[in-house]
Amino acid sequence: MKKRNKFPRIVYKYRNWSIPRHRRILTHNELFLSSPKDFNDPFDTRIPPNFISLNTPEKKRAFVDRQTRTHLKMLSQKESDIEKKRLDDELNLDIWGFQQKYQDGWFQVHDERMGIISLSARWNSILMWSHYADNHQGFCIGFHEEKLRNSGLFARGGQVSYNRKDEMPFIDPLEDDHIIKAFIESHTKAHDWRYEREYRLIRTFYEGIPSDEDRAIRVPNDFIAEVILGMKINDEHRTRITKICQKKGIKVYQVEPVPFRFRLKKRLIRE
Repeated sequence: MKKRNKFPRIVYKYRNWSIPRHRRILTHNELFLSSPKDFNDPFDTRIPPNFISLNTPEKKRAFVDRQTRTHLKMLSQKESDIEKKRLDDELNLDIWGFQQKYQDGWFQVHDERMGIISLSARWNSILMWSHYADNHQGFCIGFHEEKLRNSGLFARGGQVSYNRKDEMPFIDPLEDDHIIKAFIESHTKAHDWRYEREYRLIRTFYEGIPSDEDRAIRVPNDFIAEVILGMKINDEHRTRITKICQKKGIKVYQVEPVPFRFRLKKRLIRE
């Protein structure tokens, strides 16, 4: 993970025991790397370079030259000249069309090749228990953040930033630092989502479009710090989860309401 502030010791994933893939996070220690197309936020990872900012002949020429150097170097001189003219025409005749065409293609690449696991610094969010853990009937699994970060299983990761303005962060199409651009794209969300206090880990599948099986990554038992049971979990699910945790040596907590407060607390039920 990219370090901005001190990381939390444990990061959490809210799950619904009734969904088979969600159960596998505990039964098989399996983390599923989701495609951005499956996120509930339609703006997530949809922050494109701003080609409209290429508003002078000099900037447009610089972009065309840059594209030629970096992406067209395998072409012959004649093919390169043709492609440069095509780019130049698109930028000058219909820059908004170029913007749309580029970002549609780029977002498709994200959907096909990017895998993301979203985690949270919070176990006690009333909203997240409702949204992601079957209306408080599910469970929350906590992972040792440092072990995930140092596992070598992910290409990049870090804390999500929440933009206070409704404007997306500016990504300069002339910026050469691809790591910075990629991090902004994948780790910036609208301020509405700030309650999630999200940390995320990312892998890009360069070798081909991954199957669901490819997107599943397993981690050792000792990566799991604790499991927390939802306030309204039923007895059957509580028993099954507790038995699995007992075999793996994982602490189990039960969520309870704090008297006279809109808050949650957890009570240890298995060492």
